[in-house]
Amino acid sequence: MGGRRSRLPPLVVAAWLAIAGATAPAQAAGDPSSAGRAAARLRVVTAAEEVIVDVPLSEDATWELVWTHSVAQVPVRDSFAWRESMMWLTDHRTPYLDIAGLGHTPGRGELRDDGEGGHWIAGIDLRLAGDVHRFIIGSALAPTTLLHAGRVHDLSASHPGVRARIEVIAP
Repeated sequence: MGGRRSRLPPLVVAAWLAIAGATAPAQAAGDPSSAGRAAARLRVVTAAEEVIVDVPLSEDATWELVWTHSVAQVPVRDSFAWRESMMWLTDHRTPYLDIAGLGHTPGRGELRDDGEGGHWIAGIDLRLAGDVHRFIIGSALAPTTLLHAGRVHDLSASHPGVRARIEVIAP
């Protein structure tokens, strides 16, 4: 992994997100489940069943979870989509692949250059078990942010270190 990488301040992460764009590349065009989607809800729920985000699912039915790797202190972007009433991990972006827990598995998406000196694993299209994504919300030192429909939901500000899940409540 080389030398120690410095922690990126939250404003740098926010700027990186603004430059990189906060939209996932997955598209819901032609998705037969799009009828009635206006009533579907994207939620983040803690293990104690506290709902901390509850918003209408966007028309494109995509979102991103941006988090800071707790060891390397670099931003990581995971892109998700809700298609045909199922949750999918569609893409993953990271500046480094040689960090504990990160990397590319041959046959799972296509490894590409992200155009900013990092790595983009595109087209992962991995269906998530139970159609939820379970994770631990990072602390202020390793923040976790949900990006959806142009809005930023700072999960670490109110629930650092809490186990949570992202789910879609379909109509």
